[in-house]
Amino acid sequence: MFCPCFDTVCINMTYIASFSMNMLKNVKILIDKICYFLYNADMVSSNLMTIEDLAGYLKVTRRTIYDWLKHNKIPALKLVGQWRFKKDKIDAWLDNQSQ
Repeated sequence: MFCPCFDTVCINMTYIASFSMNMLKNVKILIDKICYFLYNADMVSSNLMTIEDLAGYLKVTRRTIYDWLKHNKIPALKLVGQWRFKKDKIDAWLDNQSQ
């Protein structure tokens, strides 16, 4: 015997499962953003910044930072193939740029 309600129940269960998966993805995205924020806050407080940190600090694009690096216009060090910037050196560099 065919029950017309069965299809509706299946559709609703599929919707709930899909909704639950989307909620889990959103929770994961939120956790990733929180972890990224905490990691970056730790990097800035340790006075060692990444390119992303520096771009946010100076309010410029990452491309601008890479251009400055290419032309040796900004103090930086490369650690294990990744650029890092000391906040005190960047602040001194900014002071020299404004003079």
